[in-house]
Amino acid sequence: MATKNGVCPYCQFNRLDRRIFPVNPDASTVFCPYCMRELNPTEAIDSYNEIIKKMLDKADGTLFVACDPVLAYKQYAEVLEVEQKNPKALLGRILCLIYTSRIKRSYLVEASDLLNEITYKGNDEVTTYVGFLKNINFALDEYDSALSKKLSFKGQYYDEECLKLYLKRLNEIIKFKEDILATLNKIKKDYVSQKNEVLINLIAHSVNEKENTLRTSKFLITGIGYKVTRVGADKISITETGETVETHYNKKGLYTLNENDKSKKLIPDRVFKDYTPIIKAKKASIYLLVICLLLAIAGAGAAYYFFNKNFTIFSVLIAAAGLAFAGSIILLVLHLVWKSILKKRKMRID
Repeated sequence: MATKNGVCPYCQFNRLDRRIFPVNPDASTVFCPYCMRELNPTEAIDSYNEIIKKMLDKADGTLFVACDPVLAYKQYAEVLEVEQKNPKALLGRILCLIYTSRIKRSYLVEASDLLNEITYKGNDEVTTYVGFLKNINFALDEYDSALSKKLSFKGQYYDEECLKLYLKRLNEIIKFKEDILATLNKIKKDYVSQKNEVLINLIAHSVNEKENTLRTSKFLITGIGYKVTRVGADKISITETGETVETHYNKKGLYTLNENDKSKKLIPDRVFKDYTPIIKAKKASIYLLVICLLLAIAGAGAAYYFFNKNFTIFSVLIAAAGLAFAGSIILLVLHLVWKSILKKRKMRID
């Protein structure tokens, strides 16, 4: 039987790759080559798998919850340093490339190329593959929706540059989704499941819908109608339809991608929301809540035991205690709201 990677749970080297050694799972016992401790093969293999799982969970949290794709990309790379074909790490890096994409610089083509380089190895990896492909499809829809909102105002694009850029990104998304469909159909040949079928139908419908949007829909730029006349990998051509509608622009709705146009606001290049401030605020709210509760208890206690005969000081302390208690309630509510936001974010990508 082929050997598996194992790790001694008692050795504490800084680098994981220096702790790994081959383990025969059928052996009765193995010895750590570093500390010479006698180990059960299952114990060594499980220790290694647990470390890899924790590393992947950490990267998943960084990507999905904190929405820091740059750091998550590095964390997935740390897994790949010791396990080059780990499917979760490889697929996780694809998601990182999508979430790293901005308005002016997209990494969708690179992410799609990386997906085509990953080899599906069989039924033992199907759950991981299908789950991540679902998340990749969701991330593409997120990117599409966020991009359209940033480049338009109430259904009307700010200028030709904004519309052409959106259409170019939409074309990249369609190509990527077609690659996902091809991968799912390869999996389907070896593994048939209802979830896989549902996902295939969902993405196929999405591709058709976006194709129709790209090739047949009419778009508005400051009240003037446009349609797509040519779709290429690097160039999108549009022309006026002759139709006009009332514009919905106001002073707050004037934006541009042109950094030299000082008459309009510059559209922020970032597409995906950064959840890091919410995560930090959620952690800080717990400490502040405890402090407020302690101040409330201390103020009420001092008023009752030491200043109950001095009406002025008693009133001040009780009022302060009440404010501190009210502050703790507000912090508790905010903590629960922030926790709910992060939970919903996590649930959406599970």
